[in-house]
Amino acid sequence: MKGIIYIIICILINVAGQSSIKYGTSAAGKLSLDFNQLGPFFVAVFKQPFILLGFILYGIGAFFWIGALSRIELSFAYPMLSVSYVLILLISWKFFGEAISLYRMFGIILIAAGVVFLAKSL
Repeated sequence: MKGIIYIIICILINVAGQSSIKYGTSAAGKLSLDFNQLGPFFVAVFKQPFILLGFILYGIGAFFWIGALSRIELSFAYPMLSVSYVLILLISWKFFGEAISLYRMFGIILIAAGVVFLAKSL
């Protein structure tokens, strides 16, 4: 049971990290990964506190992931991370004003159904 709690914590922390990075990139503007723009890219990334917060949250999430993997099979744990897709869709809609098309909604329903089937296998 503790492994599942670790997975849930990992998912929540990673969703918070991803949301933080998105918020930070919204504030920083469009960033380019062109070779000639790598210097300005890294400056923009490291000057944006929400991007840095996202990196820190990913690091914390990694420790919970390690705890989960020490208790649960990888073939169960890794697909469970797809719950984050559902949460990100909801956060993207609620906080970033992103549109949710019918196709996206159907895809999320399929993912959620897959997680239910996966949970039944434990």
